[in-house]
Amino acid sequence: MKTTWIKSTVLGLACLAFTANASAEDSNKGNNASNEANTVKVLIVGLEDNVSSNYFPAPMITEETGIPEDSIGETYNRIITDNIISGNKNKNYTFVSSEDLPEINTLVDEVKVNGEDEETYADLSQVNKEQYNKVLNEADADYVLFLNKHYLKWQDTPLRTLFHFVSYSLYDRNQHEVTKGNNYFTCMNLEKEAKLSKASRKSSSKIASEIIKSIDK
Repeated sequence: MKTTWIKSTVLGLACLAFTANASAEDSNKGNNASNEANTVKVLIVGLEDNVSSNYFPAPMITEETGIPEDSIGETYNRIITDNIISGNKNKNYTFVSSEDLPEINTLVDEVKVNGEDEETYADLSQVNKEQYNKVLNEADADYVLFLNKHYLKWQDTPLRTLFHFVSYSLYDRNQHEVTKGNNYFTCMNLEKEAKLSKASRKSSSKIASEIIKSIDK
């Protein structure tokens, strides 16, 4: 009789523990789903052939960096995109890459740019609204951050310095411009991919912060 009572007690406690764990897991899943629903998602889109310089032609960039000439823009876009994503510390915002979206090239082809050099900005006046919304829906995104131009500005004086300007534009779901601007980092020379990624981390993080501030206004 005593043995039966002990077994029943142990079994009852085990059931309670299992139920408590299951409830906790369900609660965590619910909280995670709620957090994801409340998170603002920003899709990062790099424009094509968007690297230029006042000094370095594309063949020289390839020679110095080892980046193939036909993928210079793609590489620069990916580096800045990855650094923005990893540099964002605000849990209410998520930055995502557009690299694997099937319709992204169609959208990019329709984007015009205005301005020049480090003051180059996206113009969506010719972008098809259905196409634009299709891309945002595929990414489940609320905003699009365009990387408009990587401008490599070389100066000889007072110090030999290479300024890497990244100009950007932020648009909402209605294709309205929310903000635009640029940020830069410096190097002594053209750098290979790994060093370029390291050098651009701080400025990429600043871009993420500026985007969040603009959305929060």
